[in-house]
Amino acid sequence: MAGNARKAPGTQRPGGRSARVRAAALAATLSELAETGYSTLSLDSVARRAGVHKTTLYRRWGTREALVLEAMLERVSERVPVPDSGSLRSDLLALAGAAAATMTTAEGEAVVRAVAAAGSHDTALATANRRFWEERLGLDGEVVERAVARGEIPAGTEPRPVLEALLGPLYFRLLVTGERPDAPFVERIVDLVMDGVTR
Repeated sequence: MAGNARKAPGTQRPGGRSARVRAAALAATLSELAETGYSTLSLDSVARRAGVHKTTLYRRWGTREALVLEAMLERVSERVPVPDSGSLRSDLLALAGAAAATMTTAEGEAVVRAVAAAGSHDTALATANRRFWEERLGLDGEVVERAVARGEIPAGTEPRPVLEALLGPLYFRLLVTGERPDAPFVERIVDLVMDGVTR
């Protein structure tokens, strides 16, 4: 009978319960951060919000830091893709613009403030944050490497200082001055970075 036919290897239905649980848990993590902050976030509270059993989260992530890290990586990979326009300036504008838009959402700002507030005395969160930035800066570094390959900027230009010069002012505005890194500000920062790397 067709209803009892077994699926061929490699044709398993995409997604499924595991994918739904993961998506619900990551979304719940960001919502908890936005509403209550990092200090009160726990796997139990995320499980309640996500509508899943807490043992599922403990088995899959083990710690809240691991869960927060994956939620951060997932959200940023969705909202801040690595651009490839063929122009370094356009790529930096897209990268910084998407980062600014993400960090100024309720969830994005909650994550930034949680890490800034707790990272200095919470070694597990600090480690998760470093892993996040190592992975993210490694991905974003492609825009600089491609610009070097095109001859737009000098050979030997290191991606990380360029990205730090690009993204640092956005976080400074959000966390220190309390201003929003709006589009005109992003464009000014990109032009400053371009001026520096093209000299």
